Amino acid sequence: MNRESPMDSEDDGAAFQQLLGSFGAHANPAKRARAERLATMKPTDKRRRRGQARLRQFNVRVTQETQVLATKLCEAEGWSQADMVEAAIVALAKAKGIKGDG
Repeated sequence: MNRESPMDSEDDGAAFQQLLGSFGAHANPAKRARAERLATMKPTDKRRRRGQARLRQFNVRVTQETQVLATKLCEAEGWSQADMVEAAIVALAKAKGIKGDG
């Protein structure tokens, strides 16, 4: 039984470039970067949507019941939370007869 040790073998796996191709090489790095970024996102990920840019932040604390209602509204209408808050404020202002400055 003349078995070679793994260290003596010429087939040490160093030919991985032939097997796998040139790892990391891509003709268009920008296209590859975009493809990798999109691959990490879920199909329902809201980051893919592009709408009106929102430059102001509005943080609130709500009860669990309010959060459940907000989540159901967003799912039913296909809104983001920001869209839902904006629609609610517009509807309340209209009901109260309040007009915006802008």
